[in-house]
Amino acid sequence: MKELEELGNFYKETRLRRGYKLLDVETENLHHSKLSRFERGETMLSAKSFVLAVNAIDMTMAEFFVSKDRNQFNRLQDFGKKMGTYIMSEDIVSMRALLIPRAIKNYDKIFNTLIKCSIFDISKENLITKKDKKFITKYFLNLKIWTLYNINLLSLCLEAIDIVEIYDIAQDLLYKDEFLELLSEHEVCVKKALINIYVHLICKGRLTAAENIQEDLNEHLTEWDMEEKIILYIFKNILQYKRQKNTELLKEIRYDIQYLRKFDATGMATRFELFLKNFILIE
Repeated sequence: MKELEELGNFYKETRLRRGYKLLDVETENLHHSKLSRFERGETMLSAKSFVLAVNAIDMTMAEFFVSKDRNQFNRLQDFGKKMGTYIMSEDIVSMRALLIPRAIKNYDKIFNTLIKCSIFDISKENLITKKDKKFITKYFLNLKIWTLYNINLLSLCLEAIDIVEIYDIAQDLLYKDEFLELLSEHEVCVKKALINIYVHLICKGRLTAAENIQEDLNEHLTEWDMEEKIILYIFKNILQYKRQKNTELLKEIRYDIQYLRKFDATGMATRFELFLKNFILIE
């Protein structure tokens, strides 16, 4: 029902944005009263009626769903900019203020989960509930089509997804028909998401799963992906250290991080040092 309401709401927003009234899109086979109930989330249109409704606002089905995805992605970008400001200043109070109490709509639940994940990343305060985890894990497991919006979403809310399911979700993404198209059109975002999944699996001790993702990453990284290759190289050593607990390997990792500082990659070096502090030295 929530998905139906969101689809109807988006159709209404699109219809109004394109300057059509309900009576403008009414046809012999689609009465405006039925369309109005669909926009309110009270009833679903048949496949044929839905195609008629979309065509009546001068759009193809592909254009409609691309527009829907773009709308979601734009909202995610706006959210990211706002959250980025709060994250840099570690303003947990403002982040908490963004949470929507008793969220009902799927996109409100999603953004609540993203906020909770960001709070956890900064302060390690865990506001993520079992209900949040169940919702977001089910959301990704039930995806029929991967889009740029969903890839970015996955990358940002890994902490809330059941760790047992993350590898299966990543494999679903990698072997979907649309993956290579997304990779060619949105190369940076897709590779960043795969790197984040790889690192997260290492953090959570899912080392074999991480190694499998590592193989896929090696296949898709090119000579131009220097930052991604550096991250992959150092985390391959971190993964092996977590397996072997070899102190010489830890020394090598620290040397590599200092080497990055010599080449003015201080931001990357700092992130690696933070990782060692949070996930290696506490062992």
